Amino acid sequence: MKSNRRGRPMDRRLRLRGLLETTSPLHVGGIAADPAEVLPVAVDGRERLYVPGTSLAGAFRAWMEGADTTGEKLQDFWGFVKENQPNSGRASRVVVRDAPIASRTEEGEDGGPEHPLEVADLGIRDGVGIDRVTGAAAPGFLYARTVVPPGFYLFLELDIEVEDGDLERDRARLAALIAALRDERVRLGASGSKGLGKVRLLDERLDVREHDFTTRDGLLAFVRGTAERNVPSDVSKADLPDRREVLTVELAWRPTGPVMVRDGREGAAVKTLPLTTRVGPDEVALTLPGSSIKGALRSHAEFVERTACGVDTPDARGNGTDADDFSRAFRAQLDQLDVVRALFGTARTDEASATPNVAGHPEHRWGSAALTVEDCVSTVTLAPSTWEKVVGAAPEEGDGDKDRPVLDPATRAELAGKGMDQADHVAIDRWTGGAAEHLLFNVLEPHGVTWRPVRLEIDLTRLGDYRDSALALLLIVLRDMRDGLVPLGGMVTRGFGDIEVGSVALAGARWESLDEALADGELAVAWERYWSCSMGETS
Repeated sequence: MKSNRRGRPMDRRLRLRGLLETTSPLHVGGIAADPAEVLPVAVDGRERLYVPGTSLAGAFRAWMEGADTTGEKLQDFWGFVKENQPNSGRASRVVVRDAPIASRTEEGEDGGPEHPLEVADLGIRDGVGIDRVTGAAAPGFLYARTVVPPGFYLFLELDIEVEDGDLERDRARLAALIAALRDERVRLGASGSKGLGKVRLLDERLDVREHDFTTRDGLLAFVRGTAERNVPSDVSKADLPDRREVLTVELAWRPTGPVMVRDGREGAAVKTLPLTTRVGPDEVALTLPGSSIKGALRSHAEFVERTACGVDTPDARGNGTDADDFSRAFRAQLDQLDVVRALFGTARTDEASATPNVAGHPEHRWGSAALTVEDCVSTVTLAPSTWEKVVGAAPEEGDGDKDRPVLDPATRAELAGKGMDQADHVAIDRWTGGAAEHLLFNVLEPHGVTWRPVRLEIDLTRLGDYRDSALALLLIVLRDMRDGLVPLGGMVTRGFGDIEVGSVALAGARWESLDEALADGELAVAWERYWSCSMGETS
């Protein structure tokens, strides 16, 4: 039953509804009233926290396009507009709706969440740029963002408008997307290379229906809501572009001293607290964020490349006190090394986009990183109520100083059983040799905490011509990490951060072990050729 169409052609429609669970922190930015404030999470017109359909569609499209950077193969599916031809192209056949975020899985009467996520449930992730010369925080490069913790839910709804000739292929493409979402291969939002944005599609709430608009029975089934549920599973006819080649590295490790990243907020009794992340409805775990681990790896990689290539770090302080001058000089530190830039990414600038290099590409052509580092959480967990006692301890009864909060003995004993304890420190007056007044400080030190493995993913496709030299540099960093030369976390100049790596597992590569990879002659030749050429250019 076909009719003369006056609009977009559609014979059938595939409709997917389901729940995406956040398995790592998630940030999709909203509008900030003040650039100096913490970056907020997006809210919709009903003041609900949500992920816009545009953000979801962009992530889904990027995954489907795989190694095809032109996107030409999927233009009929996701739509396109020809450059400098605004009236050309076509709209996407995929309709992705906004996804409200909920704390529980129950639906309301309108099909949205019965329990929308509250702002009070959000966490905050802080970060700072490190000046490569001073080793201290770079002025003007402090940032913070609010994040949705793991364990919350996105209400996903997606339609694919289908013509009969494309039905089998579109079913297969939907099956491929479902499989990728189940396997946590699609990241949402910002800072994906720093461990944010992992989600998992839940099978128990997955609902896929096919609406047939070509027959009377199909139209009636759609109107009555009785279309049959059918989750496609055959991906053989998806005809997607080649997948990106990915190398996965997993490092099993243990701390040999306290290892932690400092929480941005202070506790009442213990001022310096380790960063934590919710890992379940009733659990929080200590966390080394992917941004911190990635920063440690990048710092050591820069040290190795500068040593090999004989390149000194430019001093950003020699450019005056103007903030813009310092910002440009600091970015010059980050953008000086090609292989580091290929692995760890670089910010795009207007000057860079207008300045092509000898290959015809913009000078800062790398953009997002090829290396993704996941958050690493402790195997030890605490109840949220226990952690609230740590953050907001009450004053000690019977103490002369009524304003001095302390951890109660039961809480401190529980923390000790988990491998954490309060450590008190004091600054020493350089004249008297005694304790300096009002300079007592304390830290909740995780001295006996065990951790899950550190997990890295390297997008080999993105490395392009730098693939072998970048891999060689990364393997050197991993070797040094295994040898105890790369500390993790904060306060590494004060006895923190020492680790011992037990094993390094590689997946998706031609080597079975780190030692075998380090002995690869092709990588050694590529690395030597790279730094030899770099030394020739800088001499």
